[in-house]
This record gives sequence, C-alpha cells and structure tokens, in this order.
Amino acid sequence: MPCYAHTLEGRSKEHWEPLREHLLRVAARAEGFAAALGLGGAGAFGRALGLLHDAGKYAEAFQRYLDSPAGQGRVDHSSAGALFALERYGRSIPGWLLAYAVAGHHAGLPDGGGDEPGCLLRRVRDAAVAEPARAGFAAEMAALLPEELPVPALTDRFAAALFARMLFSCLTDADALATQGFTDPAMAALRGGQPDLATLAAALRLHLKEKAVGAGDSPVGSVRAEVLERCRAAAALPPGVFSLAVPTGGGKTLSSLTFALEHALHHGLRRVIYVIPYLSIIEQTAEVFRRDAFVGLSDAVLEHHSAYSHPDGEEGIGPDRHKLAAENWDAPVVVTTAVQFFESLFAARPSRCRKLHNVAGSVIVLDEAQLLPVPHLRPCLAALQALVADYGCTVLLCTATLPALVQGKPLDFGFAHIHPIVPEEAAADLHARMRRVRVEYAGTLDDDALVARMAGAAQALCVLDTRAHAADLFRALKAAGVEGVRHLSAAMCAEHRSAVLAAIRDDLAAKRPCRVVSTQLVEAGVDVDFPLVLRAMAGLDSIAQSAGRCNREGRLPEPGTVVVFETERRNRMADLNRRRDAAEEALDSRDWADALEPEALSAYFRHLYRSGKGRRTANAGDPFDRADAWGDLDRVTAAGAIPFRSVAERFRLIDDDQATIITPYGTEAEGWAAALRTAERPGGLARKLQRHTVSIPKSRLGLLMNAGVIEAVGEQGQFLLLTDPGAYDPDLGLEVRDPRDRTEMENLV
Repeated sequence: MPCYAHTLEGRSKEHWEPLREHLLRVAARAEGFAAALGLGGAGAFGRALGLLHDAGKYAEAFQRYLDSPAGQGRVDHSSAGALFALERYGRSIPGWLLAYAVAGHHAGLPDGGGDEPGCLLRRVRDAAVAEPARAGFAAEMAALLPEELPVPALTDRFAAALFARMLFSCLTDADALATQGFTDPAMAALRGGQPDLATLAAALRLHLKEKAVGAGDSPVGSVRAEVLERCRAAAALPPGVFSLAVPTGGGKTLSSLTFALEHALHHGLRRVIYVIPYLSIIEQTAEVFRRDAFVGLSDAVLEHHSAYSHPDGEEGIGPDRHKLAAENWDAPVVVTTAVQFFESLFAARPSRCRKLHNVAGSVIVLDEAQLLPVPHLRPCLAALQALVADYGCTVLLCTATLPALVQGKPLDFGFAHIHPIVPEEAAADLHARMRRVRVEYAGTLDDDALVARMAGAAQALCVLDTRAHAADLFRALKAAGVEGVRHLSAAMCAEHRSAVLAAIRDDLAAKRPCRVVSTQLVEAGVDVDFPLVLRAMAGLDSIAQSAGRCNREGRLPEPGTVVVFETERRNRMADLNRRRDAAEEALDSRDWADALEPEALSAYFRHLYRSGKGRRTANAGDPFDRADAWGDLDRVTAAGAIPFRSVAERFRLIDDDQATIITPYGTEAEGWAAALRTAERPGGLARKLQRHTVSIPKSRLGLLMNAGVIEAVGEQGQFLLLTDPGAYDPDLGLEVRDPRDRTEMENLV
C-alpha cells in the first residue's frame, strides 16, 4: 500500500505527499545544509538524517493515524529512525549523532543515557513502530543511505555536542522547509529575495563616502576616519578572532559593519550576525543599519528578538517574510541578542536550534563583549572558538574596553589568539585623542545630594543600577521642582523608550533643561551627549560606557565631568557586584583621574577574570563554577550519554526567567490590546504589540496576577496583558514594586 508523509485538509489521497518523496526532499536539503557547515563528510550525515527521520511513518499505525479524524491517536514515528541509525552505523559516534537528531526532530534533542522517560536509550529500546516500519523503509530508502559516515576531527566532547546540534539544525530546517513547500507553497514562496552582501557593501561604501563629505575636520571625525580605514584594511586578513577596541564615540558601529561585510566578501562568508546585549542597543543599531547604511535595502536586516515588531509601510519585506527569515536566520544581516545567540548554541528545542546551520560561515560581531556574564564565560568562549575552528566563522569582539579573553591572560581558558584591528600602540593614541572627560570620585551621595547635583546643572545624566532606585530618584527630582526631568529603564516598553529618547535628544540639541535618570541600559550604544554624567559605583567597563554619554562629540571647550559615587542602596546582582569589587581592586592605589586609562582598564579585567587555578573547588570563590553547561558536558564519558536536554535547561544567560507583559502604551496599542482579548487568531495582534512589552521576573508574575494587575488572555492564555492602567506610569513605565507590600523589585535594567 502507498505510504504518505503529509495530508492536505479536504483533499483526497492522490493529493497527499508520498512518504518517499518527502524523505528525498528533506535528504537533499539537509545534505546541502550540512555540506555548507565546512566540516569534511558532514553532507553525508545530512543525507542520512533526511532519509531516516520519518522512517517510522512506514508503519501501518502511522498511516491509520493520517486517516483518523483530527489526528487522533498520535504515533511516535521518530524513535524508529533513531533505532535504524544505530543498527546501520553501530553504537559509535556516527550512529549516536544521527540517533539524537532523528529522535528529537519534533520534541527536541533528548538526553542520552539513563532509563528516564524521554532519554534516547529508552526511546530506541521502546520504539514500538520500528518493526512494522522496517520492511517499507528497507524497500524504499535503506539502499540510498551512505555506506560510511566519516567523523570530522572534533577536538573534545564540547565540539562533538555542537556538531550534533548543527546536524540537528540541518535536519529540522530541511524538514520544516520541505513540509511548508508541500502544505503551504504560497508562504514558502515568500522566503528569500533579500539583497546579497555585495549589494549591501556597495550601499555602505556610498553612505560612508557621503558622510565623510560633511564630517568636517574635528578631532573626533579624524579618529572615526582612521578607525574606518583600519577596519577596511583588516578585512583582507584570514578568518579568525579579531578585536575592535575603540573609545566610545569612535564610530565602532559602522566601522565594524564595514569590516564584517568586506571580510565576508573577501573570504566567501555567507552572512553577518550582530550579537548585542540589550534590546535598547539592538533597536538603535538595527535602525542605523536600515536608515543609514542600507538606504532602500531595509529587508536585508533581520532584527530577531522578543520586542521586535515589523514597521508598517517598510518596503520589500512584510511581516510574514520577516517571520519566516527569523525562523532560520536566512538573511544577509542578522541583529540579535546575546541571550538568543548563545542560548541557541546550547539549546535542544527544534525552534531554537533550527537556525544554527546558518551561523556557519558567518562574521559574528559580538558588540560590548565585556558584558558577557562572568559565570558563563567558559562555555560562551568555547562556543565561539568552535565556530571559528570548525565552522569557518570569524568573530569580531567590538567594545570600548576590551576584556582580557586570551587564554592565560589571566584566564585558564579563552581564545588562543586575538588579532587587534587597532594595535595596542595606536589604540593608546586614539584613547588620548578621544579624551573628552575627567573622572571624579565623590564618595557616598544619597538621593538628596544627587538631586542637588542634577539641579545645579542644566543638562545631566545619572545612571543607577536598579529600576527601583532610578524610579525613586526621578520622583525626588520631580518633587523638588527640577525642570526637564526624564526617566529611562526597561520598565518602559520599547515604544515608550524610543519616544523618550527622541525627546531627550531634542532637549539636548535645543539646549533646554534636561535631567535624565536611567538604569544602565543607556550606557551601551545609546547616542546621547551630556556635559555632566553621574554614575553609581560599578565596574570600570560600565563607568567607561557611562562616560561615553558625556561630551560624546567633543564640543565642550573643557572636558566633560563624570562623577562616580557610592550609594547605600546595595543591589543583589552577583555579576554586577563582582565587577564593582574588581574596579575597587584595580583602583586601589590609582588616582580616579586615571580610571579610564588603558592601564587601569587592563588591571580591572585581570581582577575580574582572575584565574581559578589552584582553587577550583566547590564554594572556593571561583566565579566560573556556575558554568553548568560546561560541567555537564565535561562529565560525558560516551557519545550515547550527552545530556542535551539537561544542558539546555541549565544554560541561562539570565538567571531569573522573564515573563513578557503586554502594556497598552499609546492610543493605537490600547485598541490592539482590547482586541487581543476576543480575537480568534490573536498572533497578528500580539506581533503588533511586541514593542509595547515589558519583561519582569517570573518570580513576581504570580503576585501581580493575584493583585489583578495582569491577566492571561488568548485562546490558550498564552499572552499576559496589563489590565490595570494605573500600573503603567506615563513617566516610569510598568510599576516596579509589589502592589501589595511595596517591596523593591530590583532588576538590572
């Protein structure tokens, strides 16, 4: 009897997809994807995966399932293919690599060893449809399997686990694309069509040439021109790990993009991926790329994060096309978060892993590299090193304060070599030419003292570490009658922040009173320019970033002033406090006027990343002990025992899982939010509201829901909607305190 892979609703069987055709389509796509990984023999793995993944559908039980109403009586069809992989290629590395991917292509990569439900060993042992499917698979597919699967030279267990995820990505993307091509060809036709890298590089060259004509001959402009030329020259160097350490305001964004595009063209790389720590920086960076660098080519930029909503009226790429590209990163330029990027490299779910094969052969720009959480440095750097060594990637560490990430300086892990685009001597010269501020240490300042300092300056920025403290200082300034007071924090939705930033820039340009209280989200990449910046004591990298908002364009006749102060309101964020302590150690015998000198910053990173040699025991104080993803993989003793699911659950760049709250900020959003309650298909409305969301720790979600502030809406209660308008302050955003006991909800940004 004929076997089928997919049905078409309301269509007879002659219109269904034959199983043999589906397996061949997936095998061809997966082989092509795997071959592009750059590892010898990987293409054969992809072909084998495509042929094996739906082998269980040859069982009569699955064919009956296709005939059943509304898909009743689901059948595990993936475990059979995993068993066939182990039988065909043995319980060696090739067999296990195939078995993991095939078994997980719907439910996600499983853990290997063990007898727990869902573990790979138990699934292949209990593969109920394997015997009923065996004859059909043998008759149509078995002879097409590769004879041998040569295992690439993988250096360690970590590299083997990443290779397994890459193969899993090839299979899941190939399967999804082939299935969509059959079930929804109109949607599948929307994929692709973006401009190529050569077109984007030409557009950027033209933009930079036009920009240079009107730049004048200022000291800042000359530094930016030099940085740009060094990036162009470095683009021809062989792929590897590069650094671009340029003082804030030195033109890193477009210079790094120039390097990335020119380097990709020179070496035949496939795309550019910008990895950015904060949503606020992503929004600004992606806007610079669309508005300036790629005028008329905005569809080239895929902005992939939770708060992105596709702009109405943007030509060339509609919401569906953008959503499709976000599924597998099939775009020439991707702008994403560090959380999305790194957690995907350790993920197990198909939706997270599907894009990984498109990371191979990319230029990866890690913006603000110093902000990687210290406990996760080991696995994050190992992943980047593997992408360079095994998958043809180039990594660019782009920062104003280059962290010490070379192995042995002082880490006992890290990159073997980093090529500086701006050599050390030239970097020191650039730093001296870009010196636009002086740093003062003021000791402890309470909120009354901060109010007095800000009231005494027509334009000032104060950067604090928590949402609650920023909100309290804002209220104190308003209560004191200070003019031009504004607030920025991630308690405000992206739409709200954008509106406030536009107002701040207007006030600064018009020389109106402008006093801004912000969390540290303002530090990295937000283009504002104040004569006075006050910064709560923090790591020197954070202080340097705050200083980058002071006299940014060098227009003041004298250096701008950065005041560092202590506050009695200590936070409970381990990474931030670790950086603060490292700054105190680095400055122990130094004058605060030298706090931003290269020598002080180098000392700071040595203290921050000091090696744990000789004290790597539990509770010994080693900041890298919490790198659970590394520890889990380091304990693996066999290819059949890799804990994929456990690693994915334990690897989190953000400790406290976040819940996303839809806040009806703005008149238009109020209407969308109201319609969300009753919409039959609310997904489109939810996407429109993405720039109107705020994240809070899930640990606080229950309290706010019990207080009637938040309601779960949608057909499955999957959307969290702010229902109390009074809980969203027009100045401060979502209320950051428990509405019942008023205790502080301290968040980083």
